[in-house]
Amino acid sequence: MVATDPKLNQRRLWWERLLWITDLLAYAVIGVSGFLALGRVSDYVYDTLLGQTWIIMLFAWLMLGGWVALIGRATRLWALEYVGNVAAGWGTAVYAVVLFPGALSGVATFAAFGMTVATTLYMARRYDELVIFTSEPGDSDGSWLNRVRKRRTKNTVPRQHF
Repeated sequence: MVATDPKLNQRRLWWERLLWITDLLAYAVIGVSGFLALGRVSDYVYDTLLGQTWIIMLFAWLMLGGWVALIGRATRLWALEYVGNVAAGWGTAVYAVVLFPGALSGVATFAAFGMTVATTLYMARRYDELVIFTSEPGDSDGSWLNRVRKRRTKNTVPRQHF
């Protein structure tokens, strides 16, 4: 849709900038969380996983994908953001599953669980946007595999307003 009213166009640009900044912040928070999880997690998480440190390393390394997504989003390299988004989304999902059993045991655990669920949903939202951005208009092939194979952009338009 092309906005003909300058106010509508300015509003659209404002919302796009706001989403861009929000995406950068979300990716940064997930990346920092992954970095911190590499160093130390709470005793609750360690006890819940029965000392299985490989699971902690799994979600920590996946959450470090937030940095890759941040670089991709900041530089508008969709391939980097796509890979980082998927890794960060799975990392937060694993962490949400780990926190789920004790979500009602305390305020801090409930808050951490809520934040991981929210970030997982946010990563899913951004993933859906990336799927739309990397598909061609008019593609109506219903097969999932064929849609994945065609998921690339043939023509790119530079956007100078960021």
